[in-house]
Amino acid sequence: MSSMSNIIGWSTEWRKRYSQDNPQALRNPWVIGWLGVVVLFLTVNAVFIVLSIVTSPGLVVEDYYEQGRQFEDNASKLFAARNALQWQTKLEIPEYIRVNTPDIYRFSAVDLRGLPIKNAEVNLVAYRPSNAGADFTTALYQYAPGLYQASIHFPLPGIWDLNIHVQREADNYQQTHRISVSAP
Repeated sequence: MSSMSNIIGWSTEWRKRYSQDNPQALRNPWVIGWLGVVVLFLTVNAVFIVLSIVTSPGLVVEDYYEQGRQFEDNASKLFAARNALQWQTKLEIPEYIRVNTPDIYRFSAVDLRGLPIKNAEVNLVAYRPSNAGADFTTALYQYAPGLYQASIHFPLPGIWDLNIHVQREADNYQQTHRISVSAP
């Protein structure tokens, strides 16, 4: 019986010490709860800050402002040069693109007279907007006059930008196409 009275006495003493009626603020369960919430909030934010610094995907370059200004200055020249070529191009991509599944990507180009663009250097740059570490470049080889192709597989699912760069003598041509790669 004495152990039962000890438990009841301890329970009563605990209730008095940690009740809402206790005038000491740090013994009030509401204050303790709110302090716990604040500590949890600050801890989670600190973890996010550390993770953002440690796992930076490298998408922001150091001289972003200067590169933006340079692009702004040269954009009209690039668009005028592209339009002056008057090439008709086509990029053929598979209807369904899956991770780590190689598919054939074809690019064709003809000039204003309908003649194929032959012996050009054609590169496809696959750019992943969410992670610069996954970007890669693939050369497309000419398998017929004006027709270029390569077998390409994407290592990660998500959105990818395909940038086609064509260099033939003094002529430069660029084209961009956005695709979505699905998980297996």
